[in-house]
Amino acid sequence: MRRLSARALLESCRRGEKGISLNLDYVRGGRTNWVTVVTRNRVQKDGRFRCFVFVRQTNEEHLRQRIIDLYVYNTCDFFICLDARNNSYVMFSGSESDTPLPPEICDDYEALVVDYTRDFVVPEDREMVIREMRTARVLEQLERHGVHNIYFGVEDPVRGYTRKQLRYQYYDRRAQLILFSRSDVTGIYLEERARQKELREARRLAETDPLTGLYNYGGIGRRISRILEEDAAPSALLFLDLDNFKQINDSMGHQEGDRLLRKVSRVLQMQSGEGALQGRVGGDEFVVFLRRIRGREQAADCARRICEAVSRLSLPENGSLPISCSIGVALAPEDGWDYRTLCMAADRRAYRAKAQGKNRFLL
Repeated sequence: MRRLSARALLESCRRGEKGISLNLDYVRGGRTNWVTVVTRNRVQKDGRFRCFVFVRQTNEEHLRQRIIDLYVYNTCDFFICLDARNNSYVMFSGSESDTPLPPEICDDYEALVVDYTRDFVVPEDREMVIREMRTARVLEQLERHGVHNIYFGVEDPVRGYTRKQLRYQYYDRRAQLILFSRSDVTGIYLEERARQKELREARRLAETDPLTGLYNYGGIGRRISRILEEDAAPSALLFLDLDNFKQINDSMGHQEGDRLLRKVSRVLQMQSGEGALQGRVGGDEFVVFLRRIRGREQAADCARRICEAVSRLSLPENGSLPISCSIGVALAPEDGWDYRTLCMAADRRAYRAKAQGKNRFLL
């Protein structure tokens, strides 16, 4: 209050100052109130000084400013008013942290878009950010949606990789004045990535046979069905049934039986080629799906390689029981265009192969 004393006001006049402006608060009835005090100095013709003092209640303005400071400025890296018509902007507020900020005043927004993106945005997002920050694109999105959001990565000098959101919205549509801010959404981004990772892992586990690591019955069926619906190219489905597995399992125990199943799964992965899908659909039954095959010969060659590789497998103390498999092959579109039809056709041929002496395939 010393600045409003008669002596302080007189000294202000003598120094040639135009006046002062103060924001003050006081308590009345247990409630804090705010006022703005403005002084204006005048020199009369006779040389005497006059000081006019104006007092204005500013409770609502102060509350509004506090809300803006708390919920806008404190949650944004920066807050900018873009004059789209004149290609310029002014920054109202910038974060006091070490996060990278653009210039406070700019008279060439379009040029800044490129510089800003080159300096701060991670390489994989740069092309998208330049496209989405262009004035024409912003105006187009505001007319269509009323708001325009851009999400991208920024290399922060302190925190490393961070995720940011640019949000545009109209302040004055007729004058093409646009408010836009950048907020840090790294926490939300990381939470969403963790959630998506958990969902992918849950989906993987739901579709995976825990013993072999191949797709399980439901997983392989869904995958093959989706491919057949989307791709009309010729394909082949191999249905594999291990020979003598029950005897091996009974004589050597479930542990050795499980070991054999894991060995067979590795054979399928190694012999079926790149892009093929493998699944375990029963205790000793497997499916291999070959997409976009060149012809019947490719499916036959794959079945032959698998039969030969399985017959070379061995288990300790296996005795006289040979390890082999019987395979039935169904082709799309000749034998059907859906997974169930192909699987039934291949299963029937595998059964016939087993009846004809085992350790063979039928197409």
